[in-house]
Amino acid sequence: MSLQTIVTNAPITDEVKKYLLERLEIEGATPDVVATIKQALQEYIEAGFTQLGVAMNPNDPAIVAAQQKFDTEVKKAEDMFTEEVENAAIDAALIQAQTTKDLETLQVQTLKEQMAV
Repeated sequence: MSLQTIVTNAPITDEVKKYLLERLEIEGATPDVVATIKQALQEYIEAGFTQLGVAMNPNDPAIVAAQQKFDTEVKKAEDMFTEEVENAAIDAALIQAQTTKDLETLQVQTLKEQMAV
């Protein structure tokens, strides 16, 4: 699951989603952006518990486990994002190299044709 998917599906306001998605697009999955996403989700969660009158104990094993699972999912999303960006960069470099080769071949053929006349 990507960070974009997490933010898009998160039960947060559209304004917050837009802000977070724009930061992801512009800055990428930087530690600061990931921390901001975590904070937005945590604020939503805490607000829900507050409305229910439930006080959260951050040392509760269930909360610690949920946080670890969340951190793992975010890390996986970051890794997938980074890998996709690296793959896209490699693909772009290969396309650019092939295009350069094709252009050079075309230039050589054009020069040969001009010399043959």
